[in-house]
Amino acid sequence: MPAEPLVSVTDRRDSILHAALRVFTERGYHNTSMDAVAARPSISKPVLYQHFAGKRELYLGLLDDSVTAVSEGVAQAMASHEDNRERVIAAIRYYFDAVDSADHDFRLIFECDFTSDDDVRSRVDEVIARLTRFVGIEIASAADVDPNAANLLAAGMCGMAQAAAFRWIALGRPVDKDTAVARVADLGWYGLSALPS
Repeated sequence: MPAEPLVSVTDRRDSILHAALRVFTERGYHNTSMDAVAARPSISKPVLYQHFAGKRELYLGLLDDSVTAVSEGVAQAMASHEDNRERVIAAIRYYFDAVDSADHDFRLIFECDFTSDDDVRSRVDEVIARLTRFVGIEIASAADVDPNAANLLAAGMCGMAQAAAFRWIALGRPVDKDTAVARVADLGWYGLSALPS
């Protein structure tokens, strides 16, 4: 009988996080148990507890990974174009794509039902701060405004994109995604274009 392939500690941890991410986003924090995670294929309770002391620690590990994934997604979207308007469109499209595909990292952060915990709240706040910082840098550069004002405008842009994407889903995708992204981008862009350049 051939020997089973060795699985590294990192691969095992990644496997646990991948399985747990789906459970938490499907059930929410309060309705998820360690047993539910351990019931997933290729996960066992001893291995689960070998990596995470309990549900809260597992959830915080997931949030750390999700904060990184979503931050990198927005940064890559904005880096994909040289033109500032195209960067705005790409960032807004990222939000719509994430919501449309029910991206689990995005859902874990923006549909979080456990923000009463200080450590969870700080991680959610961290990703919002990262996203507004990426967008704020572009606004400060394009519109020649004070960095603090640019950060405030960026928070509005990100909040608008997130809210619009969730509303688009809630309404059953009443227009095609390209049109939705274009309309939200126009709203953001023409609002920003009124600033001195």
